[in-house]
Amino acid sequence: MTISFLREDDESFFTRSLLVGAEGALTVIAARVAVDSDSGDRLRIDVAAVQECNCFQAVRMAGTKVYIGYGGRVFIVDCVTGGVAMHQMDGYFCEFFDAAELETSGEDFVILASSASELFAFGLDGALLWKTTQLGIDGVLVHRATLTHIEGSGEWDPPDGWEPFSLARRTGERISGDSAAPR
Repeated sequence: MTISFLREDDESFFTRSLLVGAEGALTVIAARVAVDSDSGDRLRIDVAAVQECNCFQAVRMAGTKVYIGYGGRVFIVDCVTGGVAMHQMDGYFCEFFDAAELETSGEDFVILASSASELFAFGLDGALLWKTTQLGIDGVLVHRATLTHIEGSGEWDPPDGWEPFSLARRTGERISGDSAAPR
């Protein structure tokens, strides 16, 4: 499977479409995502606009799940069942980090999603495993995962006021790093 954001002028044919994040009858589409399966099926996922900060956007795949980070939300769409889960973030969506790029087995998490101040961990089934708050105020980055913990940094004093943190890989419990403004 492949996944990507679509350009506004893309008029491609899709075998299925799905709307996520709609809150009312009048819906404005903020972004569209294409999922192309190996069997030739094409799914278009329309992300409804809401009043939120849209600093970053990203998509990832894990098994049959599509992860869409947009505005202040993360959507997890099951490409087989069409089921959708949405997680509201504090501030804005920042970035995805997957187990493969962090060179870990995926046993404790498959996808990490960061916001302006939080880190979310998701399992292979798309379920939220844990969420850690107060890691920064203007962005959270993950640098690496070891056998026992996740190392990252949160920006507390923009620009360039990054402070390190360490979290337990299985639970997200803070091992080190302040949960308040820098010293």
